[in-house]
Amino acid sequence: MFHDLKENEQHYDRVLLSKNSLYYERFADDILESRPIVAGLLEKAFEGLFPEKVGSILDLGCGTAFYFPILSKHAQQVTGIDVCKPMLDQADKMIASRNLTNCKVLRSSAFEIPVEDHSIDVVHSWDFLHHVSDLNLVFQEIRRVLKPGGRFVAVEPNLLNPSIAWYHARRRSEWRLFTQNQFTIPQQLRSHFDSKIHFDNTIISFLNEKTYWIWKTVERFTSVWPFACLSFRYIIDSRLKK
Repeated sequence: MFHDLKENEQHYDRVLLSKNSLYYERFADDILESRPIVAGLLEKAFEGLFPEKVGSILDLGCGTAFYFPILSKHAQQVTGIDVCKPMLDQADKMIASRNLTNCKVLRSSAFEIPVEDHSIDVVHSWDFLHHVSDLNLVFQEIRRVLKPGGRFVAVEPNLLNPSIAWYHARRRSEWRLFTQNQFTIPQQLRSHFDSKIHFDNTIISFLNEKTYWIWKTVERFTSVWPFACLSFRYIIDSRLKK
């Protein structure tokens, strides 16, 4: 019923090679330039997550890494990993064209992260965990690569937001969100991490000048405390227990 690792790889290979609508909404290398509203939200999101520059960030499921020009401002070194070679090829070209000398990408799954033990300050992922077929193995790898007291930050789609739930229900590649979400993932982190959850409205897909009024309405509505749980995103911010 759910996509496994190989199916996920094949799915995103097709997305990139076919240049379908999902590609232009989520993975195109010019998103930051073509959609300044999205760029502004990402700037604000990363500033909030990393107000002080960190040493090293490992980005899981980086895809085309189109947001690295922003994320790279917040770390001395950013390393992205993904299983999709066409996406990493695009990421390599973008990194070179923008002279992001503190960024690199590697082809690998998060089940076997190609970095040394206890070498990373922050592990970060964006819309990644709900695709993973073995969360326990990924969390084991995250613990292995993090320095003592290191941080894991995951930005994920919020199942309680009706538009998010509808979008994911219509696509088999996204179905795992209904079993891996803010109600289940923190439980798996609890034994090794101290975690907090908060809500956020940073979105990438389908946000432009024509739809911005919808986003602003949701932002105002969810700024009222009882309705924050209906935001587009939730963020798990975790510290590895010492």
